[in-house]
Amino acid sequence: MARVHKRKETSLLREVFDAIPDGIIVLDLSFCVLSINDSAESIFKVSRKKVVGRSCFEFLPQEIVDIAKRSIREERSVFGDTLTLPIKGKERITAQAVASPIFSQKGNPIGIVVQVKDLSGAKFLSEKTLQEISTHTFEGLIAGLAHELKNPLGGIKGAAQILKSETTSPDTIKCAEIIIKEVDRLNLLLERLKGLQPFARETFEPVDIHEILSEVIYLESKSSKKDINFIENFDVTLPPVIGDRDSLKQVFLNLVKNAIEAVSVNGTIEISTRWITDYKLKGENAISIDIKDNGIGIPKDNLEKIFTPFYTTKRKGSGLGLFLAYQIIAKHGGAIFVESEPGKGTVFRVYLPVSKQEREDIQSGFLTYG
Repeated sequence: MARVHKRKETSLLREVFDAIPDGIIVLDLSFCVLSINDSAESIFKVSRKKVVGRSCFEFLPQEIVDIAKRSIREERSVFGDTLTLPIKGKERITAQAVASPIFSQKGNPIGIVVQVKDLSGAKFLSEKTLQEISTHTFEGLIAGLAHELKNPLGGIKGAAQILKSETTSPDTIKCAEIIIKEVDRLNLLLERLKGLQPFARETFEPVDIHEILSEVIYLESKSSKKDINFIENFDVTLPPVIGDRDSLKQVFLNLVKNAIEAVSVNGTIEISTRWITDYKLKGENAISIDIKDNGIGIPKDNLEKIFTPFYTTKRKGSGLGLFLAYQIIAKHGGAIFVESEPGKGTVFRVYLPVSKQEREDIQSGFLTYG
């Protein structure tokens, strides 16, 4: 009975440990990892199984290691400054770390606990004020814009058409044509803004992500004037995700269209799916959908603005597609990232959560997918 109680207590402590939103890393005095929680796995993109028992120097940035060393040396909690830290590859996060020594009952230091708060999300949102607007307010904004602008634009276009038909002056005709063209462009923008209102109509249900991707590839391969080489690299063990099918399809249509625009006539676009083993979304298992092209790439300065509404480098672009994609994926509890190198290509990575129970059911053979 005592053993059962002990196991339950241990299990509960583990669940509490993993539920902490900040990354927690427990070290011994030789700086080997004794334990990490789910949030630490997510922040540093490591697997608990791979890092426990190994030196923290292998994955912790030097700035955090220095804080841990100082906490042991001074035998007190040490609060670090807000830092921009490299994690893996070119990815960086904004974080703040606190390190505290662990003492035995006799008062001797026996280890260190490091707490890391990932501030990247807060920083990202603060730089994109429109993305802070609630869904309800955002829908109201769109509806109001459409209502207020539709009638005046119709009047302006009508007046320009009359002016064009009643004048013989080439300059006046040219000005009227410009007015008509710009009104048409604004009307198109309004239609695109209306497309930013999927939220109230969303229906969340199991969705086969491969079915959506196959449809997108088929549609774009038929409609594109370029001879694109599409490569499919799908992990057939992936389960459905819980989401709104139409919204997710809109995201991947947009990302594939962007890739097509970026590549040459005989360009290559690879679409792959996989389990993520070194990253979690709020403690949940996740899958990744990668859309990779060998196109012109995106300059570094543009990458920071790429999900900002109305930001575009395209002559006929509205700057709404990627903003909408970001909104939809965030609504699904996921994340979207971009990596690019000018002259070599771009990869968009979409992470979507899969519940722990769903993955366990698949591994146990309870769920099958054709």
